Amino acid sequence: MGNDVEQGQIAAVCTPAAGIFAIGTTTVNCTVTDNAGAFATGSFTVTVQDTTKPTLTLPTIAPAYATGATGRIVTYTATASDIVDSGLTPTCTPASGSTFAIGTTTVNCTVTDAHNNTTTGSFTVEVKNNAPTITVPANITATATSRNGAVVNFTASGNDVEDGARTAVCTP
Repeated sequence: MGNDVEQGQIAAVCTPAAGIFAIGTTTVNCTVTDNAGAFATGSFTVTVQDTTKPTLTLPTIAPAYATGATGRIVTYTATASDIVDSGLTPTCTPASGSTFAIGTTTVNCTVTDAHNNTTTGSFTVEVKNNAPTITVPANITATATSRNGAVVNFTASGNDVEDGARTAVCTP
């Protein structure tokens, strides 16, 4: 609003008009004109900034079992969204599809939007050790050869996904 001694309040005309302004700085020019044709001008700037960090959505990974001595390949999906920018892809280390060692590994993720707003987060991947397997013979029936019984020979073996062939110990 402008003010004129003879006319009082006079509405100003501004370009661009009030409303939605794009991200960045916009100069608004205003003019006020009285009935006699006299006018005054003024300008100001409107600055709109993106200061909102993106949202990072991280997975919850169920424990996985090792498939070899080095651990297991684990895949996951981390996503991001932003109120201004689209198509954001988080960067995570170790990356999805990496071999994760036996134990618990922390995965660290980061996403940055076009206006350098950054969000970080992390989750864990647990790779468990497998129990070894054992192979034993079928039940054996032997005929006694003395009052002490019979000599019976057999073999049993073990295997472990992480450690390979293992020696089985049988008692007696």
